[in-house]
Amino acid sequence: MKTETKPIRVLIAEDDPMVLDIQKQFVHAVPGFRVVGTAQNGAKALDLLDRLHADLLILDLYMPEVDGLEMLDRLRETRKKVDVVIVSAAHEVAMVKDVLRYGVFDYIVKPFTFERFKAALTAYRDLIRKILFGQDECSQEDIDRFFLLRNRKNILAGMPKGLNAGTLARIEEILRESRASLSSEDVASGAGISRVTARRYLEYLVEMGKADVERAYREIGRPVHMYSLVHPGKDN
Repeated sequence: MKTETKPIRVLIAEDDPMVLDIQKQFVHAVPGFRVVGTAQNGAKALDLLDRLHADLLILDLYMPEVDGLEMLDRLRETRKKVDVVIVSAAHEVAMVKDVLRYGVFDYIVKPFTFERFKAALTAYRDLIRKILFGQDECSQEDIDRFFLLRNRKNILAGMPKGLNAGTLARIEEILRESRASLSSEDVASGAGISRVTARRYLEYLVEMGKADVERAYREIGRPVHMYSLVHPGKDN
């Protein structure tokens, strides 16, 4: 007999009523989630967390009474067992770095699309629940798979217009299988696309910190950009 999976309980902390309503609709549009409470200020959110036993908190940083950073600080202090996805207009480097230090699961910048929002929730549902839950211990392979897949899923959701996830995966595979750095022409030949298109994907990987690029100087002509995949644990 198949055991029914319990829905993931979500608390939304957002002071803008319109954004709050959109988030509720988005959460209910993703299978496996249920909104169990909402709060339009940080103080109420903290109170509800004590009573509702939410699994996931969707948190705005700019909140009245108790702001998002203070909430994260209190959650860490009390060792509250709740995961956090930030949805905020804040995009300053210092703010993002402060938030990431608290170990949030994901960070979404307003205005956001349903696709990006859905990617965060499905990554949480599929990766945390399937990989890290339901077992007493996890191997290094389990942990690596969790972080790599989580980051990949969310990065793909925010890809620039015109780029395709399947083509990007193929280009990553080509770089991964090569023992040497490759030019955009090499990658284009392997992927069956134009050199200009290959260059767009390669530059995107560099921008996301997933690939390195360096200039190779030849005896004749311009220097050629050579690309290689960044391996986990490599120092930049």
